[in-house]
Amino acid sequence: MSSNEQRYIPQIVLTVPPNIDSKTWAEVRLKEIEVQRETVRVLEALAKDLSNTLKDYYLRKIPRTTIPAYTIAGLVVLSSTILTWYGKLGGETYAFLMGTIIGYIISLLSR
Repeated sequence: MSSNEQRYIPQIVLTVPPNIDSKTWAEVRLKEIEVQRETVRVLEALAKDLSNTLKDYYLRKIPRTTIPAYTIAGLVVLSSTILTWYGKLGGETYAFLMGTIIGYIISLLSR
């Protein structure tokens, strides 16, 4: 590229076309701006509605599935810890079980 091409920065110039008077052009631009504002308002309302719907869905869904799962996982960890403490369960088995439980919790959290 030559030095002239590197220095050239394209610019958008909003000028009134020669076949339209400036008052009509201003009205057209104002209408365009009004349409853009209305589009933004509609998209904001849609996003707000969607976020509220998703929030309600997840607040109803999460406690039904995760609380029992965490309770069962906690009971398994507690009972296996007690059994390992008293020597009824081997250390390798305990380590395998803890790895499985931790993997299960991580998979629940990733959803």
